[in-house]
Amino acid sequence: MEKPERLLYIYTRFLNGKTLNKEALAKALNVNLRTIQRDISDLNHFIYEDAEWQGLEGSIVYDKYIEQHRLKINKYKFESKRLLNLVFRMKTFTPIIHEDTYNLIRGLNANINLGEKTLSNKLLSQFKLNKVKVESQLIFNIQIAIEYNEFISLAINNQNKIKVIPIYTRYYDRKHWFTYYYHGTITCVNLDNVREVTTLSDQFETDIIEKIEPTTFHFTTSIWEEIHKQFIIVHTQNVENGIVAKIIISQQETLQLAYKYANDITILHPQAYVDAFKLKLKNLFTKYK
Repeated sequence: MEKPERLLYIYTRFLNGKTLNKEALAKALNVNLRTIQRDISDLNHFIYEDAEWQGLEGSIVYDKYIEQHRLKINKYKFESKRLLNLVFRMKTFTPIIHEDTYNLIRGLNANINLGEKTLSNKLLSQFKLNKVKVESQLIFNIQIAIEYNEFISLAINNQNKIKVIPIYTRYYDRKHWFTYYYHGTITCVNLDNVREVTTLSDQFETDIIEKIEPTTFHFTTSIWEEIHKQFIIVHTQNVENGIVAKIIISQQETLQLAYKYANDITILHPQAYVDAFKLKLKNLFTKYK
């Protein structure tokens, strides 16, 4: 490898937050240790002279605690800390991020200054990457199908694939849920249980959704702001003590909402949903005698 390529190889890795061992570098690049040391000196001279590094006090140093070289920046002139704050917060609750998230943040790094970019890349290098297909890809496929009124082929656990009409996705109780229309019934499924989601080329008529029988609720004003952003609202009416609204929603979600917000939500129609909720409460009370 020629010197320009070698310098670029080393410099890129330092910018991405990696620490480098001189012996390993010499072996990987098929040069001796003195050549690697000269390369590091040349890079330090470049960093000192380059206008992009002015005020950042950057240098490649030897860290005796890890026995490797790393890029050190003593001062940061951040124009915006939002991206860094995001990465810092991610580190507080998970050591693993999905490859898609990693690539997204790396792409956003292109729009920030050199100091912030270097620290962000260094933090990213400390995560373990997960390349397994996750809910985000499933949600993306579902949202694309919703946007273009396309049918979906859905596989749940070990069941056979079914052709469904996608209605919406929703985050509830720390899980992602998918609500769809199948054989005259609105059904909700936890995406953890979904094996495959494939958008199909044929489209459904939007009036199919318009013909779905909505569920009628009474909401207090305080809870309405949260509710109306999550569901398809067919009709609303302001009443003295809140709002009466007709919503496209599955029975499962209806019971979840009515139970979680018992003081703020009342199921009015259909009667089957009302009866199902009464039974749910009755079964709960039988445990307490």
